[in-house]
Amino acid sequence: MNQEKIGSFLSDCRKEKGLTQTQLAEILGVSDKSISRWENGKTMPDLSLYEPLCETLGIQISELLYARKMSDTEKKEQGEKSAWNVFMTKSQLETFGILTELLILIGILITITLTKMLAVTPLQIFITMLCGCFVWGFGLVLRVKIRKTIIALEKQ
Repeated sequence: MNQEKIGSFLSDCRKEKGLTQTQLAEILGVSDKSISRWENGKTMPDLSLYEPLCETLGIQISELLYARKMSDTEKKEQGEKSAWNVFMTKSQLETFGILTELLILIGILITITLTKMLAVTPLQIFITMLCGCFVWGFGLVLRVKIRKTIIALEKQ
């Protein structure tokens, strides 16, 4: 991703639409200096602005990132690559989901088994249970985050 190429591409697209930097800035809710910095390749737009920027300029996000107009065939190929990437990401997340379930199970085993087998004093019992609960809780938090991410990917 070359900032200067992207900046030049943004400038060309803005001019094609007949917009000034000030007009584009007003549409996006940023300063005209921000637009200037983007077009000069000094900075990149915030990720939250990619969609409204591309809609305003009549381009796709992939065209913005590649800093060039793409043919319909290229757009289709890019869409297929994106779909494949989403599928692979989802598969990897599901694998991590299985690992988090193992982490939860290990936490429960530590809490129950090791507490009964190894801990003698109240302090040892407390520390062993605390460690087990930490592992169990960490696994639960990871599992919830992974599940939310998978759901978000499925909505795309």
